[in-house]
Amino acid sequence: MKELFKQIPSVDELLSKSEIKSLVEKFGHFLVKDSVRKSIAKVREEIKSGNLKDKIPERVLNLIPEVLKREVEPSLKRVINGTGIIIHTNLGRAVISENVMDYVKSIATTYNNLEYDLKDGKRGHRDSHAERLLSKYFNVESATVVNNNAAAVMLIINTFAEGKEVVVSRGELIEIGGSFRIPEIMKKAGAKLVEVGTTNKTHLKDYAEAINENTGLVLKVHPSNYRITGFTKSVPAKDIADLCKEKGVPFAEDMGSGNIYDLKGLGIYDEPTVKESVEAGIDLISFSGDKLLGCVQSGIIIGKKKYIEKIRKNHLLRALRVDKITYSAIEKHMELLLRERYSEIPVYNMIFKEAEEIKREIEGFISGLDCDTSGLEIIETKSKIGGGTTPEREIGSFGLAFNLKENPEKIEQYFRSREIPVIGRIKNDTFFIDFRTILEKDIPVLKDYVCKLLSSQV
Repeated sequence: MKELFKQIPSVDELLSKSEIKSLVEKFGHFLVKDSVRKSIAKVREEIKSGNLKDKIPERVLNLIPEVLKREVEPSLKRVINGTGIIIHTNLGRAVISENVMDYVKSIATTYNNLEYDLKDGKRGHRDSHAERLLSKYFNVESATVVNNNAAAVMLIINTFAEGKEVVVSRGELIEIGGSFRIPEIMKKAGAKLVEVGTTNKTHLKDYAEAINENTGLVLKVHPSNYRITGFTKSVPAKDIADLCKEKGVPFAEDMGSGNIYDLKGLGIYDEPTVKESVEAGIDLISFSGDKLLGCVQSGIIIGKKKYIEKIRKNHLLRALRVDKITYSAIEKHMELLLRERYSEIPVYNMIFKEAEEIKREIEGFISGLDCDTSGLEIIETKSKIGGGTTPEREIGSFGLAFNLKENPEKIEQYFRSREIPVIGRIKNDTFFIDFRTILEKDIPVLKDYVCKLLSSQV
């Protein structure tokens, strides 16, 4: 083993080689030298374990580019979503419109008037950009944007109820992904939670009896990721809004998903729209920008101007504010919505695509493959909107199933380990790809992977 260790080149010896010098020119001295050291350490471990007994210098040289690639290659990468879950939190939620991203690039790669009033030639306010189009689309007086909806909810509570009470129905004390709990947010925001009603039933009188001189806010939370069914009752938002107006207490709603579509045609009747909440007279409404709205991660707050202005005076807003990239994306996205150019919004297209159209796409995909397709099958399946929205509601879809001799776990691992990973599903001991969430740009890549799989059988 000592003789094998002696064959390992030194760091300086390796750095003097022409192939390593070319790496230094491309990646810089620091990264290359670090990779050389790690490669040497790796070879030492391989020798100790008995897995390497000859060609030691060659092994070190070959290892350096591999280690260097792992060191500098970004870990956040493009994947192909074959799960059928449209707003997949683990896969980046909403896919953003190409049109929107072209505009974002034009803003982000140049200087811009983020906080500069071009009319007066003075410092402006960054909120003015997104506010204009958000207010117009949702028909509200004002709007502001923070970095996500959890921040929006905390900011609202802190602004109006720090040191005071917040009234919430017991059936709406939700927990969503990442252990985000309404009661915990209350504590962080400095407010005291006052629960009203029971888990399954809350009446208007429960709210009326709970509101007092120490009430800072009444909060309604849309249970986006669960449903209570059976013997239940909740109070219509309009009735709560009327009560809060009478009592002089602000009324806010955490809508979460930010739904802007009529989903009844898909058999989904319990996902209210933002516009319905506005029409109910709710003072402040918050929701995510990267769920059903179909844009970037953000927390959007819309509502009455006097309340938005109070939020803007909260110093916490500066800690939660967003940058030029988020503002430009929201502004361009809202322009598309106002111009009714829904077909340019990927989330919209995926939600409302007919199942038969998806089936035809798979048929075209298979017929376009330049390989033996006998192991492929088109199957019926169910897609989900996802992102904590419309729980237990599914949309009819079709998938491409792989009926091969290999077990489905091995096929799943094959697709997941590609340069552009493909994330599919296993059901009934079969791996398949739901084409509802396959983008047009994914098709050439997917064809290549499928043919390589069918030709090699993993």
